[in-house]
Amino acid sequence: MSGESSLSLEYAENLVFKGLFLIAIVPNWDRDVWLLLASRGLRSVAGGALGVVTGLYLYYYLHLSLTEVGIFFGVGAFTAPLLSLLFGRLGDKYSRKVILLLTLSFLPIATAILLVTRYYPLLLLAAALGGFGTAGTLASGSFGAVAAPVQTAILADKTEGMDRSMVYAIFNLVSGTASAIGALLANLSYRDVFYAALALSTISLFVILLIKEEHGPKHRANDDPNGNSKTITQQVRRDLTYIKRFAIVGALNGTAQGLITPFLPIIFKMVLHVNNGVVGDIFFIGGLAAAFTSLTAPVFSRIFGLRDAIIIPRIISTIALILIPFSTTLYLAAITYVIYVMFRVSSLAPQQALMMELVGRGNRSTVSGVNQASRLLPSATAMTAAGPMLDYLPIPVPFTIAFAANIANIALYRKFFPNPKPTRGGVTVIE
Repeated sequence: MSGESSLSLEYAENLVFKGLFLIAIVPNWDRDVWLLLASRGLRSVAGGALGVVTGLYLYYYLHLSLTEVGIFFGVGAFTAPLLSLLFGRLGDKYSRKVILLLTLSFLPIATAILLVTRYYPLLLLAAALGGFGTAGTLASGSFGAVAAPVQTAILADKTEGMDRSMVYAIFNLVSGTASAIGALLANLSYRDVFYAALALSTISLFVILLIKEEHGPKHRANDDPNGNSKTITQQVRRDLTYIKRFAIVGALNGTAQGLITPFLPIIFKMVLHVNNGVVGDIFFIGGLAAAFTSLTAPVFSRIFGLRDAIIIPRIISTIALILIPFSTTLYLAAITYVIYVMFRVSSLAPQQALMMELVGRGNRSTVSGVNQASRLLPSATAMTAAGPMLDYLPIPVPFTIAFAANIANIALYRKFFPNPKPTRGGVTVIE
């Protein structure tokens, strides 16, 4: 196994260099964008490792039941949306940099708790702080949903006038590649994984200290320059309408992801009868494929529009999702998971860009926080319910419910939103 592990790590290093080469050719990014990218990458390595290992650690090492594991993940997902709403709004009112630093500190604290105790109430505190089990973690390379709204808003502020579908695609490439490499750490012992995640998530926090703070009041990019109150009122109403709509689609998305995502490492190990290293390798392959697939997002966005660049990949990923529980061989499981996660991730960049395009600058952190919260609250309920389902019902049951929720999510995206098409110069045309 050690020989296979060293080969996997060597392969990962080669791919990292290729990814860095692709990133290096992106022009005109200022220093703060690169710092955000570095922080995201470091945190995603930690997230990739924790996303694979935490559930396995709780179930196979601490011998918790799947119901108890579901409660652990559910606590993380219940707490994260409340904190996302709070810190998302604070990010629009006060210093986004300070709020981001605060939220980034939660993951290293949570990881430290996992290292020092087996006491279940403290483990639940770690789940609450770290956002363990937050929907989409394994499928996006991100971790710690509380930090995401403010981070997304800062990135949007730093990339005014740019094609954000490209910016978010590059960030998802780095995040997904880093997460895939983190999954390979499952070849190590549980404690070594936690130590590595603690170190990396702490460094990602200190990187943000170097970002320049923006001073002065935050103005909406599309505010009426003459202060026309009627125009501003119309814009506020439009923002509120889109915030509500993103909350609805987020709730369906969270339900589908919560039923499945946190339990996938356990499901693979249970069905395939393989060790932790093989499970980590499956997620490495899927994460890597998803990371590079995310580069197609800008092309799809320009051809189909931001909305349809979300819908088309999600149709494919939803079909792959329902096939996962019937993939009883390692080969089939790897293929269905890779297809699922590839197309799942390719829809993330246009989804983030669509939110930032449709909502004014003054509400960007808020809409991101609301979307996170609306996604994670139903996800928490779904996770808590999925534990007993997997304990007492056939494995395909939660997958079937997730399939139905995804279909509804896709239908509402088409009903709720226009289909803006970004251009290479950063100008977006709404049809």
